[in-house]
Amino acid sequence: MFASSWLILLFPLLGFIGLSWYGNRISRKLVGFVGCGTVGASFFMTLVTLSNLLFLQPEERVGQVQTLYQWISAGSFKLNLAILVDPLSVFMFLIVTGVGFVIHVYSVGYMHDDPEYSRFFAYLNLFIFSMLVLVAAADFFFLIVGWALVGLASYLLIGFWREKASAVLAARKAFVMNVIGDVGMVIAALVIFETFGTLSFVDVFASAPDQFRPNDDAMLLITMLLLVGAFAKSAQLPLHTWLPDAMEGPTPVSALIHAATMVTAGVYLIARCHVLYELAPYTMYFIAGVGIITAIFAGSMAMVQYDIKRVIAYSTMSQLGYMFLAMGIGVYSLGMFHLMTHAFFKALLFMAAGSVIHSLDGEQDLRKMGGLQKVMPLTHATFLIGALALAGFPLTSGYFSKEAIILSSYHAEMGNIVFWAIAVLTAGMTAFYIFRVYLFTFFGKLRSPEAHPHESPMIMVAPLLVLAALALLGGVLGPWVDSFLAPVFGHVAHPHDNALETIALIAGIGGIATAGLLYMVSKQRLDLFKEALAPLYDLLLHKYYVDEIYDYLIVRPTKAIGAFLEQKAEREGVDFTVDQVGLQIKEVSHVISLWQSGKVRSYALNMIVGVVTILMFVVFM
Repeated sequence: MFASSWLILLFPLLGFIGLSWYGNRISRKLVGFVGCGTVGASFFMTLVTLSNLLFLQPEERVGQVQTLYQWISAGSFKLNLAILVDPLSVFMFLIVTGVGFVIHVYSVGYMHDDPEYSRFFAYLNLFIFSMLVLVAAADFFFLIVGWALVGLASYLLIGFWREKASAVLAARKAFVMNVIGDVGMVIAALVIFETFGTLSFVDVFASAPDQFRPNDDAMLLITMLLLVGAFAKSAQLPLHTWLPDAMEGPTPVSALIHAATMVTAGVYLIARCHVLYELAPYTMYFIAGVGIITAIFAGSMAMVQYDIKRVIAYSTMSQLGYMFLAMGIGVYSLGMFHLMTHAFFKALLFMAAGSVIHSLDGEQDLRKMGGLQKVMPLTHATFLIGALALAGFPLTSGYFSKEAIILSSYHAEMGNIVFWAIAVLTAGMTAFYIFRVYLFTFFGKLRSPEAHPHESPMIMVAPLLVLAALALLGGVLGPWVDSFLAPVFGHVAHPHDNALETIALIAGIGGIATAGLLYMVSKQRLDLFKEALAPLYDLLLHKYYVDEIYDYLIVRPTKAIGAFLEQKAEREGVDFTVDQVGLQIKEVSHVISLWQSGKVRSYALNMIVGVVTILMFVVFM
C-alpha cells in the first residue's frame, strides 16, 4: 500500500544527481524547473501517502515498514534498506517537502543572478533528500546516515559563497559542532545494538518496556547519548554557537535550515524515540530544563542584536527551546504542532527578511534600514503576519501552538511553576525582539541613503503570501495534528486555565507594546536604558561571551597542544628520525661506493690485491 512512498525520497535524489552532472549545461530556467519540480513531485507523493494513511482505521495507523531489499546479513544481524511509514514520518514529510518546495520557488528569484545557480539548487535538493532519509529511516543505522547527510548538506550550503572567508569558517564551525552530535549518535546506536541485538525502531521500541524499568542505567545512558545528537542538531545549550554563524549562507538556506530541515531533527529524534525517553524520566526533566533555559537564553540575546537574520536565528533557538520543553514534559503532539506552525512563520520571516536584504543590495544591519513600509507593501504585510505569529498574537498559528505548550508547562504531569514562569517571560521577550526588528525595518526613515529599495519580484513574493496564509490560519490544524499523531503518542490533555492564559497573553502583548514605546515613542529613554544597563547590554550584545569562553578553554589549548606536538613529536621526533635514517644510509652508501666505482682498472687492481693477500695468508700461515 505504501510502496510508492519510496518516490518521496527518490525525486530529490534524482534532482541532486541530475543538477550535479548536467546543471552547467542547461539553461537557468530548466535548472529552476528541475530543482523545484523534483521537490514538488516529492510533496505530491507525500499527499498520496497521506491519503493512503487516512483511509486506514486509526488503530491501523501504527506504521508499516517498507523494505526494498535486505542489504546486510551476518549471523543474527540483518540490516534492511527500509523506510517506516507512520503518522509521525508522514507528518514530517509534509513539512519538509511542502515548506521546502515553497523555499525552492522563492530561491529561483533570490538566487537568479548568482553565477553558481545550478550548484545551489543541487545542494538544496541534496538537503531535502538528506532530511527525508533521516525522518523515513526505519532503524538507527539509516537514521544516522540521514543525520550525517544533513550535516554535509548544511556544510555545503552555509559555505556556498566560498569566496567569503566568514562563510567558510561558519560552515566549518557548523560541521564540527554537528560531528560532536554524530559521535553521540553512533555510540548510542552501538549501545542499543549491544542491549537489544537489533537497530530496528519497531523491535527496540516493542521490547524496551518489558526489559527495563524507569531510570535504569542502560536507558539513561542511551537517551543521554541520543540527546547529544539532538542538542547539536537543534542548537540547544551548550552546542548552539554554530547556528547564528550559519546566517553567512544565502537567505533561502537559512529558511530551509531553520524551518523545514536541520534544526527540527533533534525534536523529531526525541519524538521518534519517546518510548525510550518515557523509561528515563530523569532525562526528560533534563530535556525540559535545557529547553526552557535555551529559550530564555537565546531570546535575551535576540533583544540587542542588529543583524536581521541573526535575530531571527536566535528566535529559532528560543522556539526550539519551547519544543524541547514540550518533549521533556511529555506533550509530544503539542511539540510537533509547534514545530509545524514554527515552520510556517519562521520560513516566512526569513524569506521576508531576504526580500528586504535583496532590495537593499545585501544589507543586513537593522540600523541601516527603515521606511520600507510603503516601498515594499507586500513584504511588509507578510513580515508583520510572521511577527504576529511568532509573538503568539491571538488567532495566529503561533498563538495556538505556543500557548498550549506554555499552559502545559504548568498543568502537565511533569510540569511545574518554574517552567511556566520562564516560558511566559520568554514569550514577552519574543514579542519584544521581533517587533523591534519590525519597527527598525519598516518604520521611520531609510537610514541608508545610497540604497534604492523596491518590492521584490512576484516569484519571491508569491511564496511569502502562501506562507503568510499558513502562518495566519495554521492554528486551526491543531486538533487534526493531535488526532493524526494519536496512534504514535496517544491523545494529549488540553487543560484550560483562564488566569494563566491571560497572563501569557498579557506578556506577549506587553512585549509588543514595549517595543513600540521604546522604538517609536521615546527613543531617548532607550538610550537611557542602554546606559543604565550597560554591563548587561554588553553581555547580551557579545552573546554571553560563549564563543570567547570556548576559544579560551578549548580552541587555544587545542591549538597549543597541536603546535607542541607538531614541533616536538612531528618535526623533532618523526621527521628527525626519518631524516637520520636517510643520512646514515647515505653515509654507508658513500663508503660502499668507493668499492663500486665502475672503473675496470680499479676492479682489476682490487682483484690482484685480493689474490696476493690470500696467497700470502696461505704461504705464511
